[in-house]
Amino acid sequence: MICFKHDGSFHRIWDKAGLIYEDKDKIVISNSKTLIREDNGRMWMAKEPSVSIFYKNRWFNVMGILRKGGVHYYCNMASPCVIENNIIKYIDYDLDLVKTVDNKIKILDEDEYKVNKEKYDYGEDIEKILEKELKLLRTYAVNNQLAFNDKKVIKTHEKFVNKLVGKKYGSKVTN
Repeated sequence: MICFKHDGSFHRIWDKAGLIYEDKDKIVISNSKTLIREDNGRMWMAKEPSVSIFYKNRWFNVMGILRKGGVHYYCNMASPCVIENNIIKYIDYDLDLVKTVDNKIKILDEDEYKVNKEKYDYGEDIEKILEKELKLLRTYAVNNQLAFNDKKVIKTHEKFVNKLVGKKYGSKVTN
């Protein structure tokens, strides 16, 4: 996966992920202990396994992070994803929604969004889309709809692990 900013500049890249499912609306991937590189050169290893859903027609993506005690959700407000050469690509729009294991919901990075909407000139159309999509995403999180299903996230990651028993995983895992 590669994430960009609105002007096309590099923001973040994940080294490994396994494809679990893809259809006309979404791509579902899973990973565990993946190396992540930031635009500032910082590199770090994701400590916990996750299942991510990238939508082809929604302005957000949802990552279910498997933690002790349950699933923690981290959601990026982002452009619909595209796939080029088996790489998921999207534009990050700063705002994030988090749903904790104890079901608390919080919006993050509102200050960063305010700065970047001016810096990158998001424009009124994108601002309206993001406002509408964030409201929708929050509704899904509150009502445990769409990607906010702990049992399904855990089952999806188990499917990923079972496919990889004895294998080193790379950029693509087939059904």
